[in-house]
Amino acid sequence: MENTLTIKGLSRVVRGAPTANHPTGLFVGPKGWQGWEGLPAGRREALARALTHGEHDVPVKLPARVLTIDGLVIADSEYQLRTLSQSVTGWGATGDRFILKVEHQGQELTAIVRRILSEADDTGRRNGLVHVSNFQTQLLAADPRKYGDTQTLPLDAPATTEIAVYHRGNFPAFPVVVFQAAPSAYAIETPAGRFEVDGATAGGTHRVDLRTGQVTRNGVLMPDVGRGPLWAAPDGPATIIYLSVPGQVEITNTFV
Repeated sequence: MENTLTIKGLSRVVRGAPTANHPTGLFVGPKGWQGWEGLPAGRREALARALTHGEHDVPVKLPARVLTIDGLVIADSEYQLRTLSQSVTGWGATGDRFILKVEHQGQELTAIVRRILSEADDTGRRNGLVHVSNFQTQLLAADPRKYGDTQTLPLDAPATTEIAVYHRGNFPAFPVVVFQAAPSAYAIETPAGRFEVDGATAGGTHRVDLRTGQVTRNGVLMPDVGRGPLWAAPDGPATIIYLSVPGQVEITNTFV
């Protein structure tokens, strides 16, 4: 069975294994892709209970995601081997964030990462007709969530004041509520409570991000016009939210 894994970022492509179409390049070694499926133990702030057993019950949060690729550089010449190895050592070397795309088994998910380390050896050993060397890259996703497709709700329908919000991920996802030709004041009712916008500039497209509470008009932030509880749609059955004026919801499939 062909290995369908493909890892992409900053013009680099790391494939799961060589194929007839891609016999040379960067490839994941045996058991060389770690940290993408699942996370280590959660992060918590331990608080001991004075003069008694145990600790206070505090929330457990997800840690950052550390991704490790132990891979192979396979080339048909020493020059290509050196060029590919240098592309590895330069991957994310500025320390800036970049989007990592992972395609596997028909699904594409993304995460925002920074490079921790990236090394390639200079052995250049010969293996039949090709030259091979090893590399290791380690990336840090401060936000451990993985993101898939974004959909607009209701599907193939006009704006409305009652929307069934859902997504196809396995972790709560924050929606963005979109209002076309928006008024200066309106409200969004979610299971967390009532989020109100007041004093906004009317007209244009308003977007209310329920992750941050920020409200924009035609892409420009309108500060201090929105207030109320934030809310993320759980995975599983749809949740109904209510809008005081017709709108739509954009939501991204979110995974851990």
